[in-house]
Amino acid sequence: MAIDRLAARPKLSVVVPTYGRPDKLEALLATIERQTLARERFEVIVVDDGTPQPIALDVARYSFALELLRQPNAGPGAARNLGAARARGELVMFLNDDAVLAQDLFEVHLKAHRDARSSKVAVLGTFTFTRESLEEPFTQLCAESNLLFDFVNLRDRELHPWQFFWTCNLSLSKAEFDAVGGFDPRFREAIVEDVELGYRLQQNGVQVLFRADAKSEHAHALTVDGYFKRALRLGVNLARMARKHDDPTILWLPAGSKLNRSYLLSAQMTVEAYHESAEKFVEATRRWAESKRGQAVTAAEREKLVALTRKLSHIAYLRGVLLEITGTDPGAALAGVRPPRELVSIIACSYNALEKTKNCVESLRRTLPADQPVELLFVDNGSSDGSAEWLAAQTDVRLLANAENLGAPKARNQALARARGKHVVFLDNDIVLTPGWLERMLYFVELDGRTGCVGACADRASHGQEVAYSGPTDYESVAAFARSHGAMNARKTKVMATLASFCILVRREVIDAIGGFDERFSPWGFEDDDFTLRAFAAGFTNRIALDVFVRHDTYSGAKLERHVALLERNWKLFAVKWGLDPERYGDLSGLKDLDHRTFTRDQLFCDFAEAPAGALPVQKSVSQPAVETARS
Repeated sequence: MAIDRLAARPKLSVVVPTYGRPDKLEALLATIERQTLARERFEVIVVDDGTPQPIALDVARYSFALELLRQPNAGPGAARNLGAARARGELVMFLNDDAVLAQDLFEVHLKAHRDARSSKVAVLGTFTFTRESLEEPFTQLCAESNLLFDFVNLRDRELHPWQFFWTCNLSLSKAEFDAVGGFDPRFREAIVEDVELGYRLQQNGVQVLFRADAKSEHAHALTVDGYFKRALRLGVNLARMARKHDDPTILWLPAGSKLNRSYLLSAQMTVEAYHESAEKFVEATRRWAESKRGQAVTAAEREKLVALTRKLSHIAYLRGVLLEITGTDPGAALAGVRPPRELVSIIACSYNALEKTKNCVESLRRTLPADQPVELLFVDNGSSDGSAEWLAAQTDVRLLANAENLGAPKARNQALARARGKHVVFLDNDIVLTPGWLERMLYFVELDGRTGCVGACADRASHGQEVAYSGPTDYESVAAFARSHGAMNARKTKVMATLASFCILVRREVIDAIGGFDERFSPWGFEDDDFTLRAFAAGFTNRIALDVFVRHDTYSGAKLERHVALLERNWKLFAVKWGLDPERYGDLSGLKDLDHRTFTRDQLFCDFAEAPAGALPVQKSVSQPAVETARS
């Protein structure tokens, strides 16, 4: 016969969150039934966290006070909060629903609190794996190391910091729990929600007291796949916790560190370098575990596999950190998973180079994936060689026609104000695109949530983007070279502060942050350096896609002389803007401290030339040209 929970106030309130594991819960309640503590001294509150088939309990079966509460699924932290709000005991104890308790567990917890003579302790007991769980070889690795719970470094009857606040077998003063507001319901998963509470409790003077005689077991077998998935979620939730408390030490970083581009880039590059190794390790360890099930793991196996697990699970952990902070898990792109294709706006300008424009458009048509939505916007800057007329006749081109040459920055801004794409590509019209160029450039923005600009390589380029090519200039020869180059450099990348814009893909968020091109650099020269540097200063990462080669036509004579003069003039403008020495052409060494400078949005943002001119079709199917005459 169950005790009336309102008959007398218990000393200990035991709170158990559960979800979809009625058999585990029944087994736990059976071990509670065998507790040596007098029944009037404790109560048990089970909280069903929104199990689709609600948990049912016959409370009359048990000899102790038992209550079942229900809530919509909100995670174990919120479930514990609900149970604790209902608790009447001076102490509240948290157990997992898969715990197997020693008969004297409740008595040991109460004695530990009496011995401590302070409300500023949370008593932690053991949580070793059951014999059945140890049939799984990977669980043996966790049981005999600190891969999961760091019991190895716990000292019996001594105080420990918040990192050991594990709610698998833990009790504390309900008043202290209430004083810090309980669990933060924003941490919905069964990971980090407990240590986050421990962190706040420690700020309030509460520490963890370990008692090795408060024994409980854990009826849960852990596989290598489960462990690596847990590592990813650990990264997500620890990063969330670090940001909440503005404390980088939560992520094992030195005090005073910042979760800035430098840290995120290091994490990103580590994941890119070792993700494949981590995946191969998981697969190999899975096969090993299948062959070893039911057998004891040898000391040599344990030493080797624990070391490798610790090292390579760090890759999954960093993926989680990046997912939380940047919104992108690199693992998806690295595994070949493509997100739904979204609209890409392609912007190019023309001025009296009709044949080059034709070659550029034809190469676009050859290389764009059939399932990739695009819009192609061309701005003609007052050409007199028929370029505007030819572009106007193309049914897959939206033409913006200027009466005079307004320069590249102004023209690009005019098109940018009308672009609707999730990503924007800027092209020079003397570029010949090659197979796979767009997919490979998109890969890097899908891979890294902070990649802002992605530049291609070409046979005429700056900023480390130049790749020597002296072969034939017919399309098939160039495409063949590009395929070979791409295969040799697949997914290779280089991070740069500045990029050339002859073929550059820009994430929409960059444009939202910094606007368009700075028209002080009209008609041409250093406008791309400035644009990509502003993206870098805004916190984005710029990359060269080393596996993308496009052909960039050469020029000479009067045009070359004019461009050299423009570069020399605009370098001085660029240098003054960015605090460099105008007399030291091309010297960017003064930007080494850019990561440590702070910029406002107003300092980085350049307004577009015009407001958007209305919705544009992705691709026209009519025969009449779509032409817009621009206002200068």
